[in-house]
Amino acid sequence: MNISKKLSGLLSVVTVLLFSTVSASALAEKIRIGLAVDQLFESRVAENNAIKAEAERLGFEVIEVVADGDAQTQNAQIQSLVVQQVDAILVCAVDQNTIERALMRAKRARIPVIAYDRALPDSRVVSAFVGPDSMSDGLQAGRYMVEQLKALKGKVQVLELLGALNDQNGIDRSKGFKQAFKALPNVEIVSVPTDWDSAKALAATENAFQANSNITAIFAATDTQIPAIETVLTNLNKNKKVGEKGHVVVTGINGSNDGYEATVSGFADGIVVMDLNGIGQKTVQLAAALIRGESVEKHNVIAGKFYTNKNIAENKADIWGAK
Repeated sequence: MNISKKLSGLLSVVTVLLFSTVSASALAEKIRIGLAVDQLFESRVAENNAIKAEAERLGFEVIEVVADGDAQTQNAQIQSLVVQQVDAILVCAVDQNTIERALMRAKRARIPVIAYDRALPDSRVVSAFVGPDSMSDGLQAGRYMVEQLKALKGKVQVLELLGALNDQNGIDRSKGFKQAFKALPNVEIVSVPTDWDSAKALAATENAFQANSNITAIFAATDTQIPAIETVLTNLNKNKKVGEKGHVVVTGINGSNDGYEATVSGFADGIVVMDLNGIGQKTVQLAAALIRGESVEKHNVIAGKFYTNKNIAENKADIWGAK
């Protein structure tokens, strides 16, 4: 091989490498993720921030649309993301039935769809789901409460403040919580739906104590309702800290600042903190895999972690609502 051929070959290799580098960079810049959000509240914002951070780490662009709790609006927003030819759609649905037609359009456009936080079990489109392990979360809160109550004799009454009856996360938290109490047959659980609303939680707690002033424990499906519980118990002169005589055992799920502060103060015994960062990261990583044409697990749940009054302050950095 003469020198001119060697140089020609070398230039070809360099050209290919440069082209490959530019092409890879260009492709990375072109990847756009559609983020269809049901509505914004404290935990959803934290979850979305985790999604955006992971997308940024991978060099993806995020186009976020928020439906403000309106299913028809979300349906139109998803159709708009399809028209914009995003590479994947991440959706936290307001209502599955309403948005299924828009998701079908995504499927016809070969855009993978990942449901996050709220599963869409009947959808013919969703490639994967990532969300909290609500059964495990409820079970952890219930098991802690069982340990606190197991020495009590006779009939024991526990108040459960449910989330919403049409919300699978709320339903599964309740299932897990009640599963733990199968170990204590002398416990009666009084369950009251609150639609995740703190005003309803306050009214439900007041009514429950009017009916039975000897309630010994309260479980809140979301720890944002713990301040409402504290208001009621303070008015009834039953606001006793953990370890004090007459203390009402209180647990919840979420990881909000309300739950953190109540646990640090000793009003609440402990809370299950959802791993919103893990959920956000996993959601984007699955989207990236689907864009590459890879197969992924369809059902992905991530359990939270229970923190007590004794260890929550030292783990503040892990409580998403306390950062």
